Amino acid sequence: MEEIEIQNDSILRVADLLEQIQDVNRMIDLHQGDDDLLMLRQYQYRRGLFLPELNQILEGFKIHVGDMAT
Repeated sequence: MEEIEIQNDSILRVADLLEQIQDVNRMIDLHQGDDDLLMLRQYQYRRGLFLPELNQILEGFKIHVGDMAT
């Protein structure tokens, strides 16, 4: 039962991360043409924090993002 709870938490976290990445991507797109590089870099930095965590959780499900690219 504990394993199911852990997987459910992981699934919820993946969904949360994907939503956050989607929001950050929108902000990156919004600031692409701006002269405000600070804002753009802050959103890119945040995205960079989300991706490793997402990859780590997906590896627990034996999903390797690099494998999907081929």
